[in-house]
Amino acid sequence: MNLGEILYTVILYPLVQIIEIAFMLFDKLFDNTGIAVMGVSFVVTVLCLPLYIVAERWQQLERDTQARLKGGVDRIKAVFKGDEQYMILSTYYRQNHYHPMMALRSSFGLLIQVPFFMAAYSCLSSLPALQGESFLFIRNMGEADALFSIGSFTVNILPIAMTVINIVAGAIYTKGFPFKEKAQIYGMALLFLVILYNSPAGLVLYWTMNNIFSLVKNIFYKLKHPVWVLYILMCAGIVFAGVFVLFIYDGGASMTKRLAAVIPMACLMLTPFVLKATEWLFAHPLASLMADSKTRRWLFLFSAGALAVLAGLVLPSSLIASSVQEFSNIGEYGNPRAFLADSFWQAIGLFVFWPACIFFLFREKIQSLLATSFTVGLAWALLNAFVFTGNYGSMDVTLKFPDGFSNPNMGYMLVNLLVLGLAAIVMIVLLRWNKQKILSSVCLIATISFVVFGFINISTINRDYTSFQEGAGANAGDTMEIEPVFHLSKTGKNVVVLMLDRAESAYFEYILADQPEIKDAFTGFTYYKNTLGYNSHTLIGAPPLYGGYEYTPFAFNSRPEIKLKDKHNEALLLMPRILTEEVGFTATLSDSSWGNYSYVADMRFTDGYEKIEGIKIQGRYTGKFKKEFPSTASSVSLEDGLKRNLLWVSIFREVPAIARSVIYYKGSYLKGEAAMDTDTLLDAYSALEYLPDLTDFSSIQDSFLMITNEAPHSNEDISSFNLVDSSTLSYPNSAGYYTNTVSLLALSRWFNYLKENGVYDNTRIIIVSDHGMGYGAKSTEGYDTASLVNNNKDDYHALLLVKDFNASGEIATDMTFMTNADVPTLALEGIVENPTNPFTGNPINSDAKASGVYITTDDIFMPHHGKSDFVFTVRDDLWYHVKDNIFIDSNWTQEVPQ
Repeated sequence: MNLGEILYTVILYPLVQIIEIAFMLFDKLFDNTGIAVMGVSFVVTVLCLPLYIVAERWQQLERDTQARLKGGVDRIKAVFKGDEQYMILSTYYRQNHYHPMMALRSSFGLLIQVPFFMAAYSCLSSLPALQGESFLFIRNMGEADALFSIGSFTVNILPIAMTVINIVAGAIYTKGFPFKEKAQIYGMALLFLVILYNSPAGLVLYWTMNNIFSLVKNIFYKLKHPVWVLYILMCAGIVFAGVFVLFIYDGGASMTKRLAAVIPMACLMLTPFVLKATEWLFAHPLASLMADSKTRRWLFLFSAGALAVLAGLVLPSSLIASSVQEFSNIGEYGNPRAFLADSFWQAIGLFVFWPACIFFLFREKIQSLLATSFTVGLAWALLNAFVFTGNYGSMDVTLKFPDGFSNPNMGYMLVNLLVLGLAAIVMIVLLRWNKQKILSSVCLIATISFVVFGFINISTINRDYTSFQEGAGANAGDTMEIEPVFHLSKTGKNVVVLMLDRAESAYFEYILADQPEIKDAFTGFTYYKNTLGYNSHTLIGAPPLYGGYEYTPFAFNSRPEIKLKDKHNEALLLMPRILTEEVGFTATLSDSSWGNYSYVADMRFTDGYEKIEGIKIQGRYTGKFKKEFPSTASSVSLEDGLKRNLLWVSIFREVPAIARSVIYYKGSYLKGEAAMDTDTLLDAYSALEYLPDLTDFSSIQDSFLMITNEAPHSNEDISSFNLVDSSTLSYPNSAGYYTNTVSLLALSRWFNYLKENGVYDNTRIIIVSDHGMGYGAKSTEGYDTASLVNNNKDDYHALLLVKDFNASGEIATDMTFMTNADVPTLALEGIVENPTNPFTGNPINSDAKASGVYITTDDIFMPHHGKSDFVFTVRDDLWYHVKDNIFIDSNWTQEVPQ
């Protein structure tokens, strides 16, 4: 890293991350980019308030000083000229303990805004989430608002409104101030107008809201009791927000999540009590620390330095040293040691630079509080990182847990909090006993020790990287071995059910025409074009395809004495149980949809079944895939992810166990939905790409595979990854069409691999989806009328492809009325005679569709229903009876099942 990069990383990058995280949180909460930008402005304003308080104090001090010296300065200037005036003025200033450079204090309020403006400009001016998003009168948040034009001149309203608000705020603030200060503020307002006039509307909206909050702040300054007025307004706002979130807002969030949002807000109402407790700390335990400025300063610096070295060097280097080959040769970096520069300087900015700025701007109270907080924080970080490590499984090069993340049990987390509380008490008691010098020495020793450990880890990384280079060549890191997990038989029978989540049936014939290699690979398949799904959400749309007609939405509700979770797991286990228990198959299930009613499949529902193995492969090979396919190095490249998230992995390890799920957040580390969604797509697609590597032919028994994959579900635009030539696509601008195409291409390569190894003919293959997309290209094609109450008919148009044993020839199309609940019947046909449901004893067949079936268009997904629920709650007007040809309107009837 050069000096400019280091300065950016230390000074601006922490602010960029604050903006990034605030935007993500508000966007997720309100699902509105405009409100998210306003939320970012609010967060930044709140965080800057302490700095503005200091700035106001300094500015007032400068005004008072100038007023006190004005008479003498005026007399000197009236009597003396030239060098003599300069010398007399210098003497006068010196006698009054003043230097002209102190005049800069009056500009401190403006200087505070500079780094935050630069960070906001860096983040928001190119934020992908703003592109194409509208808000109020703004058509595109990623471009200038361009509300109207006068001739060839485009008029952007937002920058003008921003400037007017800025001038009004300045006029209120500078009432009674000297002209110099007024000119400074008005000049800055005009300067920002010029700088931001043609900037993206999202960035201008952010700065406009900053000015509005500044206006409110200036009005508060003019009140007699601004703090109490602010507290009363805050309490009123919290009560309103709490009532809205708990009882009015209907965004699909469970009551648990709503309470999780409201409780922290409610805690702010305790601010007066917290301030009272803080005053007690100053008066008693921290009194000696407040009196000893030197020890206070060193305690803060040593504890902050220790935290920075631990988070930026020791923990990241330990992770890399544990698997040097895996982190080698990524992007522009060969030796993975280079990633440590990013994490180290980020940690310096987060734990040292900005806290030090605050520390030295404030007086002994805040300084004592900061020194104590960082000392306690260091103790907590050590305990969490090395004692309460948790059992989360292995972490791969993408810094995710391939087997999924799950919180430790509540007992573990409570013990963790209890020990941390005791550690904090011990630290405060030591300060009460005037042992701050001992604590300062311990922090210094910790800092030195961490530096030593860090260099030991770097030495290990260098040694292992050199050995790796010499023994395997510079690019060997791109060929990490994959162990087969799917075992097929060359001599017996194999049955494979491939569930492609939201694979679009309406695209299939067009994709075949676009990609002849798919048509060549899919020999022997029959495409059932007239296939129906039961819901537009996987939670209720997937059970029928796994378990048959006893697990359709209406049938689910017919057994109200059994929990939804248990009925769902029954559906997932139905085919593997029948095949293993009745005809001696072995069974492997991967990533089964909502296994154990967990968003990331909890495959433990297979525990207790000797011949059934539950595994997870989605996400295991994303790192390998990114290394082998450089075209995936986009905004979410492996290199960029490591540069950003190595420090976040350290923070994840240092925080209490109860907070780790928030930091990890599905492997995004609070990066934001766009990056997370694209990585989630690659988690799934890479599992399809490596199916040949994941498959061997070692099974001596008949084999059943039930593979679930979510790649087609994504609507993320990954055309830049060049996984297929976009010019060959009928709908190159449709992200869903692209993901469906590359998913089928990956399967075609796997089918060719099966053919090459002589196991295609003895394998029955069923490809099925739980539902369609309901939007985009071809989503309305073929229907008399595509619309339904609450959805589009294409939402319920499932993909179904079947290849039987020894089937050959080109793909055939069959218009027989099918539903995805026919899959168990198709999979077991000719293998198990008269199969029955092992959980209910009822026969498995397709008789239930003879007179049509019932589907629901209701939005049924987590968290509307949970593990403890027994039935799905469905609105009466959202039931439909469907029969025969799904493309004919008269075959769809709104009807409540009886």
